Amino acid sequence: MSLESQSRIFTKSNLVYIPLSITTAHTLNFIINSPLSTWQQFPPKLPDSIYLSIWFIPLLLFISLTFEPIRTRKRFYTLLSLALIYLSIPISFRKGNYPIKLQNDLVGRSAVFGMKMLLFLKLNRSYNNPKNQKEFKSYLWSLFNWRFDSYIISPKSDDPLIIKSPTTSQINGKLISRFIIAFVKWLIYELISFFSHKYVVEIPEKAYQVRLIEFITKGIPAITMSSISHYLNITLSIYLLLSLLYDVFTITNTIFFRLFFHSTSENNNHKSILIKSGFLTPSEYVSLKEWMITFVFNTKHLFNEPWIASSPRDFWSTRWQLMFSEIFKELGYLPVRNFLSSFVPRKFANMMGVLGALCFSSLFHEYLIIGQFNIWTGEHFFFFMIHGVIMILWEAVFGYEKKNEITKCKRFLKWVLLLIINLIFIPAFIEPMIRKRENFLLRSYFSSQ
Repeated sequence: MSLESQSRIFTKSNLVYIPLSITTAHTLNFIINSPLSTWQQFPPKLPDSIYLSIWFIPLLLFISLTFEPIRTRKRFYTLLSLALIYLSIPISFRKGNYPIKLQNDLVGRSAVFGMKMLLFLKLNRSYNNPKNQKEFKSYLWSLFNWRFDSYIISPKSDDPLIIKSPTTSQINGKLISRFIIAFVKWLIYELISFFSHKYVVEIPEKAYQVRLIEFITKGIPAITMSSISHYLNITLSIYLLLSLLYDVFTITNTIFFRLFFHSTSENNNHKSILIKSGFLTPSEYVSLKEWMITFVFNTKHLFNEPWIASSPRDFWSTRWQLMFSEIFKELGYLPVRNFLSSFVPRKFANMMGVLGALCFSSLFHEYLIIGQFNIWTGEHFFFFMIHGVIMILWEAVFGYEKKNEITKCKRFLKWVLLLIINLIFIPAFIEPMIRKRENFLLRSYFSSQ
């Protein structure tokens, strides 16, 4: 097969249309040949492969329809419908007794990709602004960019610390350091997971916010010290697992860059193949290379030492789980703030925007709980909304102080206060995930569970 004929096959669109055709044909074949009794209940109990195909179809359709700008309202609402259908599939099939790993994986991916769909639709409604001349990037391309404000140092800066063209020794050094850090994290994760599995506490069925009300009104203890210790172990396990997955992703990207981009600095064969095949345009190739350099060398880690945070804003905005901060800002904070700023004081609108961002985060987490565990207690909604209120009250009491204006003693006292607040409300975050332990796939290599 000639390179020209190969280029007609291995294009971005074909790499979507081919699996879309296969999954659609597989689903239609099942629908045609399945007995009528299969469809007498909703949702029907489907084979795992059909369930997976139905989940893939709206995602692939969304990708295929976003290779071009959204120039009409009809296209926008079609894409919005696909996004909502995609989000609804794992929720609708949560009672189907599918393999736990499959269900959890589909719910997690739907939540993440679904949020990205909504963000893409918000930022790319070109029919609303036909004069917008910015370069259009497809939804598929947007999956390579999750953190817009992710530079440790501004790329426009002349600071020598920023790496714009890494050397072989810098790449190898990054790989070695990441491998060592990831290995140490894995050992700590295994140790903590072992204790979490060995010393299990009983989880109350009653929602934590209800128990807090009972504690305030009747004096009934809402939590025990052993439970707090157990919840801290699980929180640390979640932190280490997410951090470790991010490290693995960083290592994978570094290896890919070392093999396919760094080696082409003098030899452009790989570049020409990627461009001639139609898989990447020249601008996309350059953008991908710059993105990989930025991600590997000049981007903050997913977690930025959250244990040293001395204020709620510092914890949530700059230290804990930074991957979705841009999404929560665009879909939660800005819509609420912009809506209210026209008729209320800007300071109040900003405070309500904070609640909007944490409300969107709470909906994201409740979606995961409902889809993966088939329960709803409202504890995650309570957890994030109460932290939003705490953030507002914190800044009303302490005001905003620059880091260089805070003494070490004051910083330590604030750290202690924030720690106490987190310990009080951490059960609302952890308990919904471990009430059904058989669905909570946080496994240790050395654990028997």
